[in-house]
Amino acid sequence: MQIPRCARNDSRALEEGLGMLSWAGIVLAGLLNGSFAVPLKTTRVWKFNHIWTIHSLLAMGVMPWIVVMATVPRWSDLLARVPARGWLILVGWGVLFGIASLLYGIAVDLLGIALGFAIQLGLSIVLGALLPLIWAGAFALKSQADWLFVLGLAIMVVGVILCAQAGGSRGESGSSSAKRFRLGLLIAIVGGVLAPTLNFGIQYGTALLSRGGGTGSKQGFPVEIYLAWAVFLSAAAVVQSAYCFGRTIREHSTGLFAAGMRTRDALQVPAMSLVWIASVFVYGRSAFGLGALGNSFGWPVFVALIILTSNAWGVLLAEWKRATRAAFYRMVAGSAVLIFAAFVIGQSRKP
Repeated sequence: MQIPRCARNDSRALEEGLGMLSWAGIVLAGLLNGSFAVPLKTTRVWKFNHIWTIHSLLAMGVMPWIVVMATVPRWSDLLARVPARGWLILVGWGVLFGIASLLYGIAVDLLGIALGFAIQLGLSIVLGALLPLIWAGAFALKSQADWLFVLGLAIMVVGVILCAQAGGSRGESGSSSAKRFRLGLLIAIVGGVLAPTLNFGIQYGTALLSRGGGTGSKQGFPVEIYLAWAVFLSAAAVVQSAYCFGRTIREHSTGLFAAGMRTRDALQVPAMSLVWIASVFVYGRSAFGLGALGNSFGWPVFVALIILTSNAWGVLLAEWKRATRAAFYRMVAGSAVLIFAAFVIGQSRKP
């Protein structure tokens, strides 16, 4: 039976509309994720370890389960239905992401929002985009779209290098500043290598629920996937909160938790956590909407938006106040290159 032309056109229009909506979600997720770390620079009483302890528990340990309990019917039955081995692998991804996210925070604390994000996320672009394609057997460089995608990744890496070079020459001087920069750079590199575990964990969790018979939805986004994301993020929360709380004990600064509750810090950090978890869930849903390879194509654009947004916050928070004009212009040029790279990658996904 032949499908009427008007029906085919309507179907194509619907598919393109959903694709545009998914890309808009990727953009929104990047803007949110690039903004969440601002309280690291604006809190008055709580230091990094206090902020990251509370943020980890709220954003990764509490808020995802609130979403699960509010949206996933019979979620406890679903936990028992999926094989334990699958959950253990997902927890392993969560532990790796917990380490990566912890290194994120330390690098931002040492290098600043703009540079810390640029280096780590730049290193994660290629791994986070290419490995899912390779695992799926969908990366062969046989089509113009494949080459356009690789070109977009290469351009994006150039933009990240420009941003990193600009950050390294912002005008900080002295041996302590140089030592701090080198330490921050090393931590940022390690964190960047581990950063794609967020993408891998989301992708594995989505596949796990599908294989385990948890996604009974025939159309649209299966909310049962939220359960996998909650398990994944909870593992990360344990790693991060345990490390940071342990640091506060060793530094004899646990009393600052109570002191900070009487200040604006007690509002800023929960808001930080809400923005972060919103970015992760919006990204996950939007990548799902882009199709089977959505995590590969959505990830680099998501990362580019994070870098652009964090650069903007770096300017607003006066992180570039002592920078030379050349360093600032290099950062602007790097940001422009990232925007162009995101456009190229988007073109590679056009039907």
